[in-house]
Amino acid sequence: MTADRDPEPAGYSTSDRPPTRGEPLQSEAPTRHPALAVVRGITRIGGHLAREAVTRPQAMHAADVPVTGRELTTDWLTAVLCYDHPGAVVEAFDIADKSSGTSTRWKLTVGYNEIGRAAGLPENLFAKTTAGFKQRLTLDLADIMHGEPGFFKHVRPNLEIEAPRGYHSAVDSRSGRSISLLEDIVSTKGASFCTPGTPIGREQIEDLLRTMATWHARYWDDEGLRLHTWLKAPRAHFANLDRLIGMSKRARVGARRAASVIPDVLPAQHDRLYRALERSLEIASTGPQTFLHGDSHIGNTYVTAAGRMGFTDWQVVLRGNWAYDFAYVVTSGLDVADRRAWERELLTGYLARLADCGAPAPDFDTAWLAYRQQALYPYFIWLSTIGHSAIQPKYQPDEVCLGIIERTATAVVDLDAAGAVEATG
Repeated sequence: MTADRDPEPAGYSTSDRPPTRGEPLQSEAPTRHPALAVVRGITRIGGHLAREAVTRPQAMHAADVPVTGRELTTDWLTAVLCYDHPGAVVEAFDIADKSSGTSTRWKLTVGYNEIGRAAGLPENLFAKTTAGFKQRLTLDLADIMHGEPGFFKHVRPNLEIEAPRGYHSAVDSRSGRSISLLEDIVSTKGASFCTPGTPIGREQIEDLLRTMATWHARYWDDEGLRLHTWLKAPRAHFANLDRLIGMSKRARVGARRAASVIPDVLPAQHDRLYRALERSLEIASTGPQTFLHGDSHIGNTYVTAAGRMGFTDWQVVLRGNWAYDFAYVVTSGLDVADRRAWERELLTGYLARLADCGAPAPDFDTAWLAYRQQALYPYFIWLSTIGHSAIQPKYQPDEVCLGIIERTATAVVDLDAAGAVEATG
């Protein structure tokens, strides 16, 4: 259960170096034998889980990677939370509210000695781990295991935005074990998490888009993003998902399961739309790039007790065109009538915020075309979510999937997303 002992701190890729001229980024290298990679992943991760069931490891040192509450110890918590404060010690902890989906999650309340309390060390934390086989296999084969640790180490410290703070993250790439200890924003900020059923008003979506424009501007065309191989372009991320689950087939299954909320004109156009999707992701992976949340649907947002909107779940971070994130949150987050009424003005406001933050914002017509082109991925990724196969965890409840599919499917039609892609050749 010990993390790889690399020159980088535990949990981070040793390949965070500039590629030599002409060298492909590791995350975009083609996979010649995808089926073999899946079999090897199943064998490797399954073997580790079998050994863990026998050895029942406990975490004692900072390099360890616990994934269940029974593996946690005060020694490990002291090592990862108190290292900058000599004499501070974790004396007790409590675990509550366990749940499981793409990750295993639980709330963690930590008690310190007097030195730790005086230092203001975090007491209310939220743990995300990969305890289960499907969780580990999915994140490993989709190559997103290092996304959240990378965000909290390299990106979050540079941003003044509404988002949780991260206190410790680590990954053991061999076993697929991972853990992130984050700020428990429910306790610290009175946050409530959004769903498609949460009414999102004009001021709230504007707040989300201002936050998004802030981090997009900070990393606009930033060469440093290419140094981190855990930051893939959208086309590479899609290729990994396709290798893992067969996106086209899963989307067809999803379209059958969600037929009641999909406009009648879409299912018969599956092949055309899918080709347009692939081309849209090529577009999103070229030109000026920025740091992307990568999974910016409304279910990954929250509202604080003070009324601020923020983004959480930074597992699928990417680097690419700004419109990838923008289209995802607008088409998934708003009722159809509100999106139709507000989307042009929302885009104008987003572009103004980009410019205010120092980024060379595109003109409106160019941005509107980019928005239309990127409306396809939100639709297809949620079709494949409800169309999940036996090898996948059930990522989201059906009612959440159906709510987002209805919105994104209607947006694909309203925006003529395929036509916008085809118009670029």
